[in-house]
Amino acid sequence: RWRNEYRPSGFDAEVAVGLEGRVRPVAVVGQGRPQRHVHVTRCAATLQAFAPKVVFIEEEPFSVAAIRWSRAARRRRIPYGVQVAETLERDYPAPLMRRSARVLRDASFVVARSPAAAALARRWGAGGEVAVVAHGVDPVDVRPEPEGVFTIAYVGRLVEEKGVTDLLEAVRALDDEVRLVVAGEGPLAGAVRTAGPRVVALGAVSPGRIGDVYGQAHVTCVPSRTMPSWEEQFGRVLTESLVRGVPVIATHTGEIPWVLSQTGGGVMVPERDPSALGAAIASMQADRAAASALGAAGREGVLGTFTNAAGATALAGLVERAR
Repeated sequence: RWRNEYRPSGFDAEVAVGLEGRVRPVAVVGQGRPQRHVHVTRCAATLQAFAPKVVFIEEEPFSVAAIRWSRAARRRRIPYGVQVAETLERDYPAPLMRRSARVLRDASFVVARSPAAAALARRWGAGGEVAVVAHGVDPVDVRPEPEGVFTIAYVGRLVEEKGVTDLLEAVRALDDEVRLVVAGEGPLAGAVRTAGPRVVALGAVSPGRIGDVYGQAHVTCVPSRTMPSWEEQFGRVLTESLVRGVPVIATHTGEIPWVLSQTGGGVMVPERDPSALGAAIASMQADRAAASALGAAGREGVLGTFTNAAGATALAGLVERAR
């Protein structure tokens, strides 16, 4: 199970179809702490029992999990790979960075989630193959064109760095023929719930129901902000929206420009600029045909680049070469 501040009751683990009987659940200490949680198991003994040919540690190299599992893999002489989604240089304590460097140096491969992450992995001393394997989505049917009032979707954490207040300000300045649907929880939930009748606060939405949110939207907004210790590392909402044919308006920050350049399904505006964000929304509202065409182009871009099948093929090649 996994808990965090937005889902105190926790998330239940679900075994993917086809993996029944092949998943070993273990307890976790430090739930809700992405880089600092600990799997309650003897890593070396676990690897000995499974006798894998290759280990893939889907954690950042500076995480406790990556440090522990990579050490166990080295002791068992098993080649391993590690993930890098991070795109910013971090001022971590020197002992931690030395351990992180060891994880990367000895890794047979690195799964980088974006070009910026790949560049950072190389700067941090990756010794094996570094490949960009982006987060993927499954193909879904195109949603029917929504009728009625022009609807904007926001999906994500309700926190300052996601630009939620910029979006609320932009919507307030638009006419009454626009509404905003917000799926997510966080410290800014109160501001969303009191933003007025044209803002619909859905709260936390389960992954299985998120398609219903995109299904009622004419456009999805991703108004993220660059912060001193955070930037948008990928933007899963971009591909989740585009694969359904819903165009996006997003800020020029982090790896958003890379995702949109690969898909061609959205427009970018400066970050922290509600006026520019509102103007982009108004433009799509005024020309819904052009917005639909943008969404259709984005869907084709996602299907050609950002599917789970494409990621699986790339990962399979990395694992085979490591083996």
